Amino acid sequence: MNPLPDMKNKNITRYTYENTDFLGWRVSIQRCGRIITRYFSDLQYGSEEESLQQALDYRDEVFAQMARHKNDLPEYMDTELEHVQELLRQKESGLLQHLHHRRGSDG
Repeated sequence: MNPLPDMKNKNITRYTYENTDFLGWRVSIQRCGRIITRYFSDLQYGSEEESLQQALDYRDEVFAQMARHKNDLPEYMDTELEHVQELLRQKESGLLQHLHHRRGSDG
């Protein structure tokens, strides 16, 4: 795990573990006792540079939304957290369907 050296990449961390298949970036933002964490895989986005750009874009959009929701920030954070969790559920569901389909076509 390597943090980026400059402040323009605040809240973004690089993950390059040797013992896992994941290479990419993590965006983590904490406010109002809530933590939003989202991962951007090099494999999913095609390159380290593109996954970083996606992570930066996401982080900047969350910060912009936080600024718009100053008066109801806890509710916004809850909504965004639910959105990220739904994305994970969809990804897991798609992976399970893919594995089930592969197993069915293998036999």
